[in-house]
Amino acid sequence: MVKLKGKSLFRASTLLAAIGFLLFGYDQGVMSGVLPNQHFIDLMGAPSSAMIGFTVAIYELGCMTGALITGRLSDMVGRKNTIRIGCAILIVGAVIQTATMSLTMTIISRVITGVGNGMNTATIPVYQSEISPPKSRGAHVCFECALLVVGVGIAYWLEYGLHFVGGEIAWRFPLAFQNVFALILILGTFVLPETPRWLVAHDRDEEAKDVLARLWSDGDTTHPRCISEYNEIREGIDFERRENISSYKDLFTKGKFNNRKRVLLGMLSQMIQQLGGINVTTYYLTDVMLQAGMDYSTAMLMAGIDSIVYFIGALVPVFIVERVGRRKIMLWGLFFQAITLACVGGCQKANTDYGTKAAGNGAVAFTMLYNFMFGASWLGMAWLYPAEIFSTALRAKGNSLSTASNWLGNFIVAMIAPVLFEYITFWTYILFAAFNIVFIPMVYFWFPETKGLSLEQIEMLFAIDAIKDDMQSVRSGHDYHDYNNEKKNDIEGSRHQGDVPQISHKEEALNNNI
Repeated sequence: MVKLKGKSLFRASTLLAAIGFLLFGYDQGVMSGVLPNQHFIDLMGAPSSAMIGFTVAIYELGCMTGALITGRLSDMVGRKNTIRIGCAILIVGAVIQTATMSLTMTIISRVITGVGNGMNTATIPVYQSEISPPKSRGAHVCFECALLVVGVGIAYWLEYGLHFVGGEIAWRFPLAFQNVFALILILGTFVLPETPRWLVAHDRDEEAKDVLARLWSDGDTTHPRCISEYNEIREGIDFERRENISSYKDLFTKGKFNNRKRVLLGMLSQMIQQLGGINVTTYYLTDVMLQAGMDYSTAMLMAGIDSIVYFIGALVPVFIVERVGRRKIMLWGLFFQAITLACVGGCQKANTDYGTKAAGNGAVAFTMLYNFMFGASWLGMAWLYPAEIFSTALRAKGNSLSTASNWLGNFIVAMIAPVLFEYITFWTYILFAAFNIVFIPMVYFWFPETKGLSLEQIEMLFAIDAIKDDMQSVRSGHDYHDYNNEKKNDIEGSRHQGDVPQISHKEEALNNNI
């Protein structure tokens, strides 16, 4: 098998992660066109709205379970094998879901599919963060999140087309189609290497050096860049072992590395994403359009157009996240999300009181604007930040808890949103707008910037001063690559004598960010 190197390897790893999130998005969007299908409703025995809500929400609990499973599993069998297992479970669930003949069968298949998807969403950002260069890690993760929106869009447009076909193929085919993405993802894991940090953590040093050489030095394991990358990873993992940091208990202990703060920030970032209102606008987008006077076919068409607007927004951080940083995107995202949600609520109130077409259209427009702003900010930041802030020994476990927090928040919103809309109507949007305002000071005071730092530097960012001094003394005898002077996706491609990359102490870059 051909071994990819340099930029080709980086691009392939980003594409693999993107396909994983495309599958995630497709799974999220596919049920929106299945549930209204009359053939599906009749086959399920015309379930009540509460039962339909439960059928949708149970998927989130399956995803949360899958995310929690990956903590230990990913550390044991590796990032690639965990993705393979997650895809295999998802395929089993999708096959059962496609062949369903009863509501019970549908619910069980939704749980199984959710477990597989939860495993993938907890593992793929970890794989991506451990492979990507510090100067483009954020852009890579944001790109895969943009493909999440593409997945949602594919589901919308596919179901819009099949809506005119009708019958059971209009809902069975979209459910079966998710297997295509899962199979591509499995095949991709056989082309790409395991992450060097996982390999070093399992004392497979020669394999790790080979991967690092393919990433950074055109396969030359003796190149200074490859050696400096390996030394930094090796020393960081050895330091973690001396401090005996590897268990779930350590995640909730402050200790010398502020692990408790890290896991709370990771879980908070994912919960902020869910309580920021995205699922309220997504789940009830069609209702907003119907209230604006559109017929069902037009509402489905507009939902497809909204997915395009959403995708354009999701592309924005791909180009700016490594320039402006994570914190600024988080903060202005919360501000504009609050404004647009408040405007949606106001338009809904005006439409209810006066029944004007302008108010209904305004609600549609501000809903799309909200989705654009969310795509340009918290869609990617909530997945990027937790994948960066944990040490190698705790990254899989910490990210599994963060991802589980996302799915728990998703489940909560899915369950309470119908009740909120029934009893407080348009005030639901105002409530979620208020949540965004409350989250602004939390991000401002609690979230440190991670832009441009290696994962090992970020680990020191949270450590107490004594640990920073200790690591400084350990590394004083080695030289490390200077990421501050590195261009985005810079690869050491030359192996000629005298072509040595610029090296300096990484601590200088770190101290500039503390």
